[in-house]
Amino acid sequence: MGLASALGAWLGIGALYVAWAEESSQGPQDSERGRPVDQGADIPATTEPESASEQKPEGPRREPRFLPPILRPKQLTQEEQEEAERLRTLAAKYGTDPTAIVGRVQLSSQYADLPHGARLTDSVARVDIPFRGNWLLRVDTPFHRWRDPNRPGMSSAQGLGNLSAVLGWRAYNTPEYAFFIGAASSFPTASDNTLGSGKYTVGPFIATGRFLPQWESFLFGVFQHSVSAGGDPSRADISFTQASVQINTIWADRWWSTVQGAWQVNWEQKTKSSMTLEFELGRNVVGRWGMYLRPGVGIWGNDVAGAYDWNVEVGTRYMFKSF
Repeated sequence: MGLASALGAWLGIGALYVAWAEESSQGPQDSERGRPVDQGADIPATTEPESASEQKPEGPRREPRFLPPILRPKQLTQEEQEEAERLRTLAAKYGTDPTAIVGRVQLSSQYADLPHGARLTDSVARVDIPFRGNWLLRVDTPFHRWRDPNRPGMSSAQGLGNLSAVLGWRAYNTPEYAFFIGAASSFPTASDNTLGSGKYTVGPFIATGRFLPQWESFLFGVFQHSVSAGGDPSRADISFTQASVQINTIWADRWWSTVQGAWQVNWEQKTKSSMTLEFELGRNVVGRWGMYLRPGVGIWGNDVAGAYDWNVEVGTRYMFKSF
């Protein structure tokens, strides 16, 4: 019953995306200007695209009419637009753009020092599959190892966590601004009660990207809200919000850095919240393969999912256009 509810909500939101896409694509000018920009190409930053699917969009600049005028990106000069296009391609190639429609195989491992003396080792295998031009399916498979010497009864556990997935569509894409909207779900696949919520969850997932010409960087934002939709009735209900803002900079066409602030709110625990600050430094090793180091520190809050005193994460990822 819980799985059917989660999938039903997921597919319902997906149907709204398709309807929106069909409405926005009416008219010859919209269909011409709405061509997607392929960001998964493995090309040097100073060369022209190698195939028709990688050509820059043509025609007049599209305005993101869904944004209030004050939030819409400013008109760029020709040089700024070319630089934004080049950096967007590299950000997609290196896996730092959350709005990019590009394939990914990523393995990461995190050590976190949690409040009250607890410790967590977290490994996640992530696969992104792009399809139909502007659609993306993401699946995360986590493996947790947790230890809390101050907890009575069971002081440690390890095993599979809750499987999570995102199905989304890039609704708007220009060199200076992009908007991605989707539905996120998680499933109670944890091998131990202490490693998962015991609930199915479903909710919206939104990501945006804006070029900052004065810094030659991108400002990315991600928002996700999850509510329980079935599962173990003896476990606590879920109403949880995660939001993050990050500045991503490409250095010398092979290195990148990211500074991110993340905020979490548990609405079922009297709106308890926490915030963390993370810094990522990564390098393109060869082709589409890269590695990164990501330390972080807790700013405030505890007893909320995602909160920690400090952590460090290492990972490797391979980006591709499609299977």
